[in-house]
Formats: sequence, structure tokens, C-alpha cells
Amino acid sequence: MPAPLKIDLSEEEDKNLLELQKLAGIPYRVKERAEIIRLRHYGWSAEKIAQYKGKSPHTVRDCFHRWKKRGMEGLWEKMGRGRKKKWKEDDLVYVEKCLEEDSRTYNAAQLARKLATERKVVLSQDRLRKILKARGWVWKRTRYKQPNGADPQVKLAKKADLDWLFWAHSAGEIRLKFLDESGFSVWSPVSYTYARLGEQKVLQQTKRRGKRLNILGLYSVGVSFDYGLKLGSFKGDTYIKLLEWQAQLAAQHFEKTGEITVIVQDNHPIHTSKQVREYWDKWQQQGLFFFQLPKYSSEMNLIEIEWHQLKTHELAGQILPDEYDLAIAVKQGIEARAQKGGYETHCFKFNSA
Repeated sequence: MPAPLKIDLSEEEDKNLLELQKLAGIPYRVKERAEIIRLRHYGWSAEKIAQYKGKSPHTVRDCFHRWKKRGMEGLWEKMGRGRKKKWKEDDLVYVEKCLEEDSRTYNAAQLARKLATERKVVLSQDRLRKILKARGWVWKRTRYKQPNGADPQVKLAKKADLDWLFWAHSAGEIRLKFLDESGFSVWSPVSYTYARLGEQKVLQQTKRRGKRLNILGLYSVGVSFDYGLKLGSFKGDTYIKLLEWQAQLAAQHFEKTGEITVIVQDNHPIHTSKQVREYWDKWQQQGLFFFQLPKYSSEMNLIEIEWHQLKTHELAGQILPDEYDLAIAVKQGIEARAQKGGYETHCFKFNSA
């Protein structure tokens, strides 16, 4: 049996080892070795420490020798003997610069090829993904930016005007409606659902995708949702038909309450076409007015929230037989949203107008 290896710690060393045991983020083996050194300092034998820690006496004595030879540094592992990294910090800085500044997107395969071609650094796609993830990069959807966005000053002024209109609506001084167009297909986009482990839910597509069902809606927050459905795009004539209906409702509401109706809409060419402008004076006499949003400001149109909720939570994950069933599903989705939001719904029928 080898002679016992004595370890004498100074008061400062003992204190440092104790603090090391308590620190968060320190490897478990380092903390364990610190405890073993302190136990030996307090007179425990290698066999007793081995029994207490569930280690072999040889492992405990090896810890003693590491301390004797290297001190505090001996508590940590040496540098691994695996393959050394092929890249340098400058290579990753170059990759990050490409991701941030280039006017295009890259996936891992493209970045790996770029590194191999321009930096002579060979990394696999998986390895590059792990490195980027460790450096705070995530795989995320991009977005477009319009070349000629709204003037910031104009947008700020319009936002202030819209806030005032919404306050007047909440105070019961006017009735505010948000107008916009959206569309639906019998094939909903693929989404997530519950499935048994190892299995995948399959939605059988129909032989034909069918025509796009468009909806022109007017949302009055907490009050009503008026809409019209139509296969194909809305033209000036159909837009005017629906607005004539809204003008009649506005006239009835004005006669009953004295409140005008203000419709918030974007700058779609139909909304401000010569054909439509000819009706503005008539509609204003009926108590119907318009507020035009600045360019590229869809976030200011609150009906966009309803479109998102309708598509994501009411219609997602369905493959419908035909356009008729799609129209029924859209109506049911709108009714479900109305029940949750506590407002009324009114559907305009173009064929009967």
C-alpha cells in the first residue's frame, strides 16, 4: 500500500476551494475534486474518501497528485485530444458579416460552400449550424421592405388622426369601421396537429384547387363585422355595390343616433378610382366618410387582426370539397369570431343587390 499523501491547505486555499464548490456553472468534476482535496486536508484517508464519494482509491489518489503537481489548475481537465478546429475566429466573423450585410439569404449548405470557396475552410453543414447557434444565430423567416415606404412624418400624423378617431368611436361620438379585402382557398396551408409518435397526419387534397374566394369586410371593433363574399377579384362595380349598402346603414345610424360613420381603408386603386370618387359626395350626405391610411401601413388597419385569427384559428388545417363548402366554412368562422368578440355580423349578397 502506498504511503499516505499529505495535503496541507492554507486558510485562503481552503476558503477558495469551498467557494469553488458553491459556484454555479462550474463542472461537476471540478467541484468534486475540490471537495476531495478539502477532505484530505481535514484528515480523511484515501479509502474513506473513496467509499464516501463512490470512487476507487486510485481515482482519489490521482486527485491528490493533480493537486500536488498543478495546484488549483489541476482540478480542471486538460485540453481534449480530439480533432482541432479547422476554422479561425476571422472565418466566423466573415460569415456573420455576410449574413448581416449581403442583400440575399443563405442556408447552411450555401454558407459552407462560400467558406470553402472564399476562405478555404471546409466545414459540414451540421457543424456550421451548431457553431452559428452557439453564437446566437437562429433560422428565421425574412421579410420584404418596400422600396418607397410611407413618409415617417405623414405616417406619424395619420397615426395621431386615427388614434383620435378611435377615441371618438370608443366614446360613442362616431362609428369607425376598418375595411380590407382578403381571400381563401379550399386547400388550407399545411399546419401542425397532434399525431401518435412515429406517425404523421395526412390531408388528402382534392383533384382541383378551385377558385379563390375573396371577402370584402368592414370591422367595427366590438360592434359589428360586415362582409361580402365573391369568387374572383373585387372590381369597382362590386366595391360600389357593397359601399352603397354601407351608405344606407350609415344613413340609418345617423338618423337614429346622430353619429357619422368613418371607414378606414388603404390606398388600393379601386378605393380612390374616378368611378368611386363620383359617389363620395352622395355618401357623405348619407353620413359615410373615408379615412385613407398611408402607404404600406397595414398594421394600422385593425381588420388585419381578424383576418389572421380567422385563417389561423378557424380555417387552418382543412381541405374542403369545393367553393360552396369553403364559403360555408368562412361564414361559420366569422360567426365563431363574433361570438368570442361579442359583436354582430351582417353578410351582403351581391347577386340580390
